[in-house]
Amino acid sequence: MPEAEAYPSAAAEARPSPATFASLSLPQFRLLVAGTVLSQLAGWMEEVARGWLVWSLGHSALQLQLLAFISGLSRLLAAPAAGFLTDRLERRFLAAATQAIDALFAAGVGLLVTTGTVQLWHLYLLHACMSATNAVNITVRQALVYDVVGPEYLTNAVGLNSVASNVARIAAPSLGGIVIGTLGVEAAFYSQAALLLIAVPITMALRLVVSSRPLRVPFLRGVLEGVSYLRSDPVLMRLMAMNYVPHILIYPYVTLLPEFAERVLRAGPQGYGVLLTGVGFGSIPGGLLVASMSGWSRKGVAMTLAACLYMGMVAAFSQSRTFVVSFAALAAAGVGWSMMVGLNQALVQLHLPEEMRGRGLGLYNLGPGLGPLGNLAMGGTAEWLGVQTAVTCFAAAGLSLSLFLGLGSPRMRRL
Repeated sequence: MPEAEAYPSAAAEARPSPATFASLSLPQFRLLVAGTVLSQLAGWMEEVARGWLVWSLGHSALQLQLLAFISGLSRLLAAPAAGFLTDRLERRFLAAATQAIDALFAAGVGLLVTTGTVQLWHLYLLHACMSATNAVNITVRQALVYDVVGPEYLTNAVGLNSVASNVARIAAPSLGGIVIGTLGVEAAFYSQAALLLIAVPITMALRLVVSSRPLRVPFLRGVLEGVSYLRSDPVLMRLMAMNYVPHILIYPYVTLLPEFAERVLRAGPQGYGVLLTGVGFGSIPGGLLVASMSGWSRKGVAMTLAACLYMGMVAAFSQSRTFVVSFAALAAAGVGWSMMVGLNQALVQLHLPEEMRGRGLGLYNLGPGLGPLGNLAMGGTAEWLGVQTAVTCFAAAGLSLSLFLGLGSPRMRRL
């Protein structure tokens, strides 16, 4: 079967596309972006507040790592269910419901802090629940991008949605710090709840261009059908692997940034904060580049080159001892990261039939849940070989695998 017949959505997307901001001409996409910004602001504010609260309660780096591990494990376990629910339930309702549930959890943490009864086990339990509902929300919102704009504008919409997410990622930590410093950590959790509740009616107001028939099979059968479909398509297998590789081998370097700031760059906590923003700043032009690539016919090659840029710049960062060079390398890495993730997600969605979209995206989102395995491996290697050598070795391994996955198949090169 010719490729255009096998993947009609991909053929539709390959038509010449309008300008970089074309999807913003669609009112429903603007609503979706507004909801994305609110959700991302809430999520990153919670990230800052949770870390500060755990540290203030336990003053233990181990507790911070344990919380990160619990988060990854919850996402990993929830990913298949997230995909199943995305295919089974009405997607607007599911997205709004997860936002409302997360708002209740956030308000609950704020109330525990306000009453002075909060304990570490409360945070472990509530954060595990929030990570699971967040996994569902991420999956269903990815599917909603396609449902709102259709295949023709998908790459453009994914890129612009990524830009919106990264603007929130840059703004939220500073905003969260100001709220914590002036009103207390409980106010950050209440703010998170308020942002999520504002997003609920916006999500419910969406009108979808693409409609899907609800899945009518039991949970286990539905998940196994998704796995079976994925295994039957070599292109999808490679695209999924392209998403898993950086989450396992590359992204764990972020947990080592405090050591780079302190021991390698001698920049202290202020430098650490600046380094954290580097990838976020680079992700904005990266997302805009993805948004401008709707009409490109070689997205698979572009995705692979973006992966090489990301991993190569992480390797360059790991060997730098100059702060300005390190920041520039991370910003360039952000460009590559945003392009790689955006193109990868768009290609995955374009190659999923509508009845498999949710389950396929659920399996796609196993990537972040696998991150704790990479954290353990990279952390252990850093103890053995040193942090600079460890990150360089992992980046080289990730780059090699990405080249094999992206360019080792003629069908991938023709995407």
